[in-house]
Amino acid sequence: MANLLNIGLTGLKASKISLKTTGHNLANVNTEGFSRQRLLQTSNNPVIKEGLIQGTGTRTVKVSRISDENVEKNLRNATSKYNFHNERKFSLSQVEDIFNEVDREGLNQIVTRFFNSFRELAVQPENVTVRSVVRDNAVMVVEDIHRIRQTLNNISRNLDKKAEHVVEEVNQLMNQISTMNQKIQILEVSNQETGDYRDMRDLAVKRLSENFDIHTYTDNNGQFNVAIRNVGTIISGPKFQKLSTTRVNRSQSLNDTANSLDIFFSERPDQSLTGKFKGGRLSSLMKVRNEDIQRLQKSIDDIAFNLVSSVNAIHERGFVNRTIQMNQDENTPAMQDSKGKTTGIKFFRALEDKQDAGMKIELSEDVLADLTNIVTALEPNSPGDNRVSIAISKIQHQKIFDDGNATLEEKYLQSIADIGLQSSKARMDSEQAEGILNQQKTVRERISGVSIDEETANMVRYQHAYEASAKILKTADQMFNTVIGLLKR
Repeated sequence: MANLLNIGLTGLKASKISLKTTGHNLANVNTEGFSRQRLLQTSNNPVIKEGLIQGTGTRTVKVSRISDENVEKNLRNATSKYNFHNERKFSLSQVEDIFNEVDREGLNQIVTRFFNSFRELAVQPENVTVRSVVRDNAVMVVEDIHRIRQTLNNISRNLDKKAEHVVEEVNQLMNQISTMNQKIQILEVSNQETGDYRDMRDLAVKRLSENFDIHTYTDNNGQFNVAIRNVGTIISGPKFQKLSTTRVNRSQSLNDTANSLDIFFSERPDQSLTGKFKGGRLSSLMKVRNEDIQRLQKSIDDIAFNLVSSVNAIHERGFVNRTIQMNQDENTPAMQDSKGKTTGIKFFRALEDKQDAGMKIELSEDVLADLTNIVTALEPNSPGDNRVSIAISKIQHQKIFDDGNATLEEKYLQSIADIGLQSSKARMDSEQAEGILNQQKTVRERISGVSIDEETANMVRYQHAYEASAKILKTADQMFNTVIGLLKR
């Protein structure tokens, strides 16, 4: 009789736990990262009684979560790749907007108008209005080069700020994962269920993978560890290595920019990690900053430097558009007059090298001060001489870039085409990565997700099992009372 009561009691207990587990699954059907749980139960050890092997009921082993390690790994990898391409797409779209010529004139059009004004000046070298147009167009060229270069600098600084926020988020996630490791370890020692904590840890690990490629492993001591690919282990059980950021000077930076962001482990400030990350948002931010934007900055600097050098080289050879006194002894023009130099005048301020030329380009003080200092004549006192203007206008079509292989227009268009190609590729990669990520999410949902229909069916099944076990207890009680009643007679 006692065995029958025990059988009913164990069945009642197992059905109750199963119902609680099913209810827990249904309650978390919309919880991100939750893995459905199942009660693992087995039959109790049978006994031999009256020559027969008789069962003794059921035994609950543990509540386990349904999870596949390979699926979680594939989901993390897909998450890392998607966030890398998506962040790159967003950042490059900002860069691409700088060269948008739909809403405003582009640099190419402004430079063309600048050279066209020199062609007009060659036709009317004495026309003061045309000279004013030349200077105004030159100012527009300078301002647009400044705009492009400054906007690139601003985007680079914004990427640094964004990377700082990512590092803060990474430290919070690492702290969360290490805390979960500690809680799981404590519960496992007392043989308690850790499914929910493992789900929380897996979710935190997945969010960590949004920022860079990672892989997880369990060491010989049974501790859960997380490592950044190409960097090393960052979480070991309840401990983690905190990341820090600082600003470095130009010579130490990876993007040839002063006050640039650098990332390192707090305990190892002498070992830079900035260029080591692979995949994820952090790697994408640094790649755009260190490669795409830097390449454009150098291209704009190259355009500015060669434009200044080429125009100045011709402009300096001519003479100002005013009467120049001649030295009687040598019959040579005076190099100075009451307004200043009569020759050797630079149209733009001289640049020593290409570094930051896009930020430094300016009209010379002489040209800004006096329109007669815009040179057209190759010889003094030659009002109709337009050889300097013609020579400057021809610079537009001269191959002065890339070792004589590209004109100014071609160089600029190549730069735009390159960033456009990279941006287009980033969009395609992002769409493809998003499709793979959604596929991996579907696979995980199919394996670990909660199905309302399935859980509802299970709830009915466990409820019937609970009622059946209760009837066994009631029947055993009635039988016991019957025996007691016979003994009393």
